Amino acid sequence: MQEKQSMRFRLKMLLLTVALTATVSVIGCIGYNSAEPTPSPTPTEEPDYIALPTDLDPEVLQMLLRPTNGAALTPGAASGTGTNHTIDSRGYSVKDITDYFSDIALHTEYGTDTNCIHKWSSPIRVYIKGSPTEQDIAVIQSIFRKMNSVNGFPGISETISDEIANLVITFADDAEYREITPSNINDSTDGFASCWWEGATIFKAKIGIRSSISQNERNSVIWEEIIQATGLQNDSYTYPDSLFYQGYNEVQEPTTLDWILFEILYHPAIEAGMSEAECMDIIDQIIK
Repeated sequence: MQEKQSMRFRLKMLLLTVALTATVSVIGCIGYNSAEPTPSPTPTEEPDYIALPTDLDPEVLQMLLRPTNGAALTPGAASGTGTNHTIDSRGYSVKDITDYFSDIALHTEYGTDTNCIHKWSSPIRVYIKGSPTEQDIAVIQSIFRKMNSVNGFPGISETISDEIANLVITFADDAEYREITPSNINDSTDGFASCWWEGATIFKAKIGIRSSISQNERNSVIWEEIIQATGLQNDSYTYPDSLFYQGYNEVQEPTTLDWILFEILYHPAIEAGMSEAECMDIIDQIIK
C-alpha cells in the first residue's frame, strides 16, 4: 500500500512538472508573438479574399498560375553578371528600343518633366493595404518575382508595416480613391503611382488602385502602376498592347519590349540622373 501511494505521489509530481513546463513554453510563445510589430495604421477594411473571380479570363488564370521563367526571390539573378552584361534585343531594332525607352523612361506623365533617369538604388519594401483580392496578391507576387530576376535591380518584397515601407499600395473604394489621388491628376483614372526622389534617386512611392473595377482591369493597372513606380513613368500611344499605352487596354503582363525597357533602366551602367544622350550611348553598347 505504501509503495502504491509512493508511486501515485511520483506520478503526480511528474504530471505537475510537465504542466509547468508546458505553461512556461506557452508564455514564451505569447511573449515572442506580442513583440512582433503590427501594421500601423491598420487597413481600412479586412481584405476581401475570393477563391476565383468570375470575370477572370481562362488565359489570364493560366498566366498567373504558371511560374515566371527565370524568376528568383533574390535580386540580380538574370543571366549575365556584372556591369558589362548585355541585354537581348529579342528581335527589336536598337532604334525601336531607344525611341521607346526615351519616351517612357526619360519623361513623366504627371509633374515636372526633368528629362533624366529616375530609379531606385535601395531595396523596395512594400506594404499593401485596403481590400485586395486573392488574385491581386497573386499578381503582385508574380511581379515581385519577375522584377527580382533582373540584373542590377535592388530588390522588392512585401513588409508587414507601412512604418518600415517605402512603397505603399492601397486598394481603395471610389470614395477613398478620390481622397488619396494626388491633386495634379485630374482625369478619371483607375490607378496612379507617385514617386519622390532625391537628386534623381527614388526613395519613396505610393500607388492607388481603384477596387471597384473588374479583376482583369485590376491586373493590368497593378502591373502598370508598380512598374511605373520603379522609374518608367510615362505613357505613349505608340504600342496599343503595351503597359504604357496612353489609351485604354487590359493587358495582363508586360510586352517583350516593355520588359526590355525595365532591364535597361536597371542595368548597372544606367545611373539615376543620366540624360538622354548619355543613356543612348550606353544602350548602343549593352543591346545585342
